Amino acid sequence: MKQLLMLMMLTTLGLIAYGNKYYLDPANGSITNDGSIDSPWGALEEVINANLIVSNRYSPLPYNAVTSSLVPQNINGVVHAGDTLVLLDGLHGEVFLQNYINEFPVTIIGEEGHVPVIEKIRLQACKNWRFENVKVSTSDYGYFLNWRLFYIESHAHQGPSSNIEVHGCEIYSHPTPWTTAEEWLTQVSDGIYIRADSVVVTGNLLTNIDMGITAWGDYIRAENNQVINFSGDGMRLLGSHVIFESNLIKNCYDVDDNHDDGIQSWTVNGIVVDDNQVIGNTIINTDDPSRPLNGPLQGIGCFDGFYNNWVVANNVISVDHWHGITFLGANNCQIINNTVIDLTPDITPGASWIRIDDHKNGAPSTGCVVANNVANQFVVDGEQLNNIVLNTYSEYEDNFTDHENFDFYPTPTSILIDAGDIDYATLFDIVNNDRFADDSPDVGAYEFIRPNAVGGIDQQVDIQLFPNPFSDQVYLPEAGNDWVFELYDAGGRRLFIVNYQGLNDHLGQLATGVYFLKITSQDDAAFLTVKTLIKG
Repeated sequence: MKQLLMLMMLTTLGLIAYGNKYYLDPANGSITNDGSIDSPWGALEEVINANLIVSNRYSPLPYNAVTSSLVPQNINGVVHAGDTLVLLDGLHGEVFLQNYINEFPVTIIGEEGHVPVIEKIRLQACKNWRFENVKVSTSDYGYFLNWRLFYIESHAHQGPSSNIEVHGCEIYSHPTPWTTAEEWLTQVSDGIYIRADSVVVTGNLLTNIDMGITAWGDYIRAENNQVINFSGDGMRLLGSHVIFESNLIKNCYDVDDNHDDGIQSWTVNGIVVDDNQVIGNTIINTDDPSRPLNGPLQGIGCFDGFYNNWVVANNVISVDHWHGITFLGANNCQIINNTVIDLTPDITPGASWIRIDDHKNGAPSTGCVVANNVANQFVVDGEQLNNIVLNTYSEYEDNFTDHENFDFYPTPTSILIDAGDIDYATLFDIVNNDRFADDSPDVGAYEFIRPNAVGGIDQQVDIQLFPNPFSDQVYLPEAGNDWVFELYDAGGRRLFIVNYQGLNDHLGQLATGVYFLKITSQDDAAFLTVKTLIKG
């Protein structure tokens, strides 16, 4: 948890404009200039190779957590921790940063209105770096790379990497998808490959790649990314305390014998994957049934357990395969408010299920809950509450606004409306509509919003709360006597409902983790806000 809190604080620091700015122009700049907007340096690779970035490195090597310490490097450089390198139009070459440990984030950002292109990026034993608004592709340099375009690596010899951010970047093997399997197999690259802890990957577009985002480490957050046109897995989750949220994964190209997944995980060879959240993602097999190389895609595949304490909630999965959401070997996992629909359930290999079953060695799953989901079928070894099966075209027509175009919002007469179990419903739906704004919560990823119902997060009142993160108590200076406080866990399950006087009595008993505090006014039944609380 301490790593997660540090990651969140460093993320905030990375968004603050502080330090100096230096400009890089491959076409018109020179390494002999001063790096100002009127006298820019050249390409980013040239700046790195000229040792202009002051940083720290581990010594002695090979890295040992006990005996290695940080020593300064490039002490005569110009760029310091907290500074920003602004990239202008052009080809900025390869970025290979080995053993660059910064006290504060160094930001590498594309200038607004410019298109800087980096050949490939590899960070090895690096800390506190932020990349934003750049393109990464070897194809602009005239060749294809059968490897990783953006690689964040903890290295056995050089040392660990951590506290890296990648935001708003475009990463691609080729500007357009190939039409033959041979082209895919010989020219495609992996997108973002993380083999480190405490990494944030948000708002990126990855196209025409093999593996989209691989999160092999702890305390990784991948949010609001788009993985479009891929030949392997959209995303891989191979660590603990990882959050995959609000990502779009679509258009799988079938080019080999790999069983492709939208999101895949496994636990073999010593990999531990506990306490993870997969929330609000959209996985679509293909948006063009007539294109070349269409093939089956599995939704969320977790086949080699055990998986402990996962929350899988508010996801929309439309795939041509029976594996919609599958856990083989799971303990205390919650699968809540998902929509899992095969558009052609009568055609092989569909229809799509939500499944929790035994580990492949026969050991049973325990303590799992599957609630408030809609799917073609359910195969669940655990508690089931208020799930609904839809598996005919007429049922699709009756219950979804436009299923043929992947709009699974409920129709006004849908049987999904108000059919959910209140104790296991998520607090918000996939588009941040409040599930408790009207009567009972709905089944599936979407909450039907009646006219005049209170909507989502955008309608919050600004309420001050501190400290956050907290240890035992929180304070709300403006709290009204009529306010009601409902606390929910990360999976959306309500833990308690109290007035302000009783709030801190309950908070002190909580385990470390992330919670949601819903605040309403009892007198006028008004929804006020939802605050994210972090128990450290």
